[in-house]
Amino acid sequence: MSEEQIIRTWLVLGVISLILLFIGALTKKTVVYRDYSDLGWSVTIVVAPLLSLLLISLIAGDETDPIMFATDFFVGQVIMVLTGITLLWAIKNNYQMSIQDNGLVLGVFVGTAKLIIAAIIALCSIGLINSLFQDKRKLGHVAIFFILFAILSWVVTVLVNGEKVNRETTQ
Repeated sequence: MSEEQIIRTWLVLGVISLILLFIGALTKKTVVYRDYSDLGWSVTIVVAPLLSLLLISLIAGDETDPIMFATDFFVGQVIMVLTGITLLWAIKNNYQMSIQDNGLVLGVFVGTAKLIIAAIIALCSIGLINSLFQDKRKLGHVAIFFILFAILSWVVTVLVNGEKVNRETTQ
């Protein structure tokens, strides 16, 4: 498999996962995100490496390769270790909450789907934000950004459904 085919496969898995989670959330059969702190752990999986890369690039400067700085210098190694610990903690919390809310089998699926979706949303967000800062951007680019942001916000409010599902099951 080529790299492009692997990326497409992950993209397809992410879209299918998002559709299944969305259907589960809308029918109130599956808790996708218990609350916004649960959503925060999924966001942390994406934001922590990005902040780490930004921090390493900022400290290393233009004259030093960021990968070399991260592996050869103590400060870079500390940043990488802290990022790794943060990622492991976020992934643990992601799966733990998913399993607690949905049971073992469905919880593992939901936890994995949340990881895939977080990665895809991060890549899409980076692309959208990048398009806003292009020299050749047009008003249409800005409008599309805000439309997609509004849609994403609505999707997130549907997926943060722990309270709604718990209310449905107790009645």
